[in-house]
Amino acid sequence: MQIREARADERDALLSVHRAAFGNTEGEAAGDTIATLAAELLDDPTAQPVLSLVAEADRELVGHVLFTPVTLADQAVQGGYILAPLAVLPGVQGRGIGSTLMRAGLEQLRSRGATYVMVLGDPNYYGRAGFATGHQIKTPHEIPYPEAWMAQELVSGALAGLAGTLRCANALNAPEHW
Repeated sequence: MQIREARADERDALLSVHRAAFGNTEGEAAGDTIATLAAELLDDPTAQPVLSLVAEADRELVGHVLFTPVTLADQAVQGGYILAPLAVLPGVQGRGIGSTLMRAGLEQLRSRGATYVMVLGDPNYYGRAGFATGHQIKTPHEIPYPEAWMAQELVSGALAGLAGTLRCANALNAPEHW
């Protein structure tokens, strides 16, 4: 398996990964919604610089993850990103592909000067990758499961003293994504 940055000519294939991953577990509409979000983030100028990574096995895309920059309302703090969305084809889930994509993305972000990453997701899954609650950053919209709102420092102490409401790319800021 190879982890690398996505190419523009792979757009349809990586969106298919999201449709398949979420359509099987959460219904076809959810798969379309997540794929649409991924497409909108790739096109959204407010999501730049985006980090878009794919997992490739046997010349087939089997996973995809996006990281987009975030800021905090009323603060000029830079260096934050959000992980959304992450998808792995159903037939290869449970083999560590998602974790490998996350680790590769976090390493690349760290090397580019990012200091922290946020995620809204399953605490059991993302907790194993080092994401945790206990920070003071609020979501842009109410969420039903506050324990799913987690952060990871890429630089020790990066979250110390950070508080406020997250501002993310326009495509991700819609309430239905929260």
